[in-house]
Parts: sequence; structure tokens; C-alpha cells
Amino acid sequence: MKAVFLDLHGLRTRYLIAGGGPLLMLIHPVGYPAEIFARNIDELARDYTVVAPDLPGQGHSAAPAGWTDAPQVLMADQVLALAAHLGFDRLAVMGSSLGGLVAARAALQAPRRVTALVLTGTGSVFNEPAGQPEVLKTVYANGSRAYAEPSLPSLRARIANTCFRPPAADDILLAHMTAYALPGAAEAYRDIMARLVRSMGEGEALAFPHLEAIEARTLVIAGRDDTRTSLAAHREGAARMRDAAVLCFDECGHLPFLEHPRRFNEAVSRFLAESAAGERVRGR
Repeated sequence: MKAVFLDLHGLRTRYLIAGGGPLLMLIHPVGYPAEIFARNIDELARDYTVVAPDLPGQGHSAAPAGWTDAPQVLMADQVLALAAHLGFDRLAVMGSSLGGLVAARAALQAPRRVTALVLTGTGSVFNEPAGQPEVLKTVYANGSRAYAEPSLPSLRARIANTCFRPPAADDILLAHMTAYALPGAAEAYRDIMARLVRSMGEGEALAFPHLEAIEARTLVIAGRDDTRTSLAAHREGAARMRDAAVLCFDECGHLPFLEHPRRFNEAVSRFLAESAAGERVRGR
């Protein structure tokens, strides 16, 4: 695994990359840098070129001077542009939380390019949009404390408030501290969250109203104990999709890839190899 910086559509963009073969893009939750996938990148890179970018305004990637679209729309454009820059016309995308919405938007914006989706603990995709602003305000309250005081205890607290039980992740959180402490990071996080809240009323910027239109094979992974969303919402949303399966992790909160990395990596690998990896739900 290595880190790379480039200028992408005028924005400084950092990504982590490892492996070789077909492209698998990992898209992080809001406010987390790409190191959140440190338990997954090298394992999945045995069979794929795995790329984990910092989304605009997060981690070590620059925010635009002014957002002209809902953040998730621009973020999906950047994901697709990064894939093209790396020489890949087609890609699989795994997204967690906000990253799930970005992944779903990429699939909707470029259906011929996105061949497979893994949507992980993503109320931004599967929760009713009318109720999502309150969820996002809770997310911001938790994350903003870590941005205001970027210390190991505050980052541990943020993770603990999100997971079923606090994972052993100090190595990852130490990498996060620098990103949280960067000049302008807290302001960029606040701006993104405010714009996300407003975008919940913009149907064309969401995935929830368009689940039936997603053509890519999809694996939906949910923690049974996720406080940001529910297993029921994920099942109901997956049932609206053309080709989706659902996998539930017990004793798991919002970050299955970090809470149960071995099981998560195995499930994603099976799914991408077109083997059974979850409970098939009937699409409409």
C-alpha cells in the first residue's frame, strides 16, 4: 500500500493504492480519511487494484472553493475521474455510510462503468430522506468533537460511539489525527455536513428514490446493532433493487469493515468473484 497525491479536476487529491487487477474503489464515511480501510486494502489487493481516496474536503484532499452541486454528486464525479485517471473504464465500488451514497451515485451517474456495488451501513442510501437530516446532525455532533480536539482520546470516543464495541484501532486513529488537525479541516467538515443535510430534499442528488434504476450487482452489508440506520431499512431498500443480496453482521455497529475485517474482506472477495455472499432479495 502506498499514498499518492495528484491534481484531479483542480483539486489536490490523495489516495491509497495497492495490488493489481480489476479496480475496486473503497469510499470512506464522512469525515474519515482513507486509512479507515487499513484492515482491508492489502487483503483485498490480493486479487484487485484497490484504491481508497480521500473524498474532497476530507482527509488530505482539498475542498472545492465553492460546491456547485450537492457534495455527494461532486464526490461521485471525482471517484469516476480518479478511476479514469488510473486507466480503468470499469470499476467495482464499496462505500460505507456517506461513501455508500457516493458509490450509489457513481453507479447511477455512470451505469456502464460501475460493474458491482458493496453498500455498507449506509443510511444515506437506505433511510427515508425525510428523517435523514436528524441522523446527519447526530453524526456531525459526534464527529465535530474529534475535529475540535484532534487527540487520541477524542478519536477513540468517536469510534466508540459508532461501533458495537470499540475496535483495536489506535494505529488507524493516529493517522487520522493529522488529517483532523489540518488547517481548515473542521470548517470543511462543517460545510460538507450542512450541505448534505440540505441535499436530503434534492431527489436527483440522492439514491433512495432511484434504487430501482441501479443496474450493478449489489451486496448490502449491515451491522445488526448500527445506531445510524437499521437492518430493516437495508433489507427494504435492497428489495427494490434489480440484483441485490443482504448480509448481516451480528455484534456489529456502523463500521463492519473495521469491526469484523476478516469476515468483511472474505464476503467482499466472494461477492466480487460472483460467489454467494449474502441472502438474495427479490428485486421489483
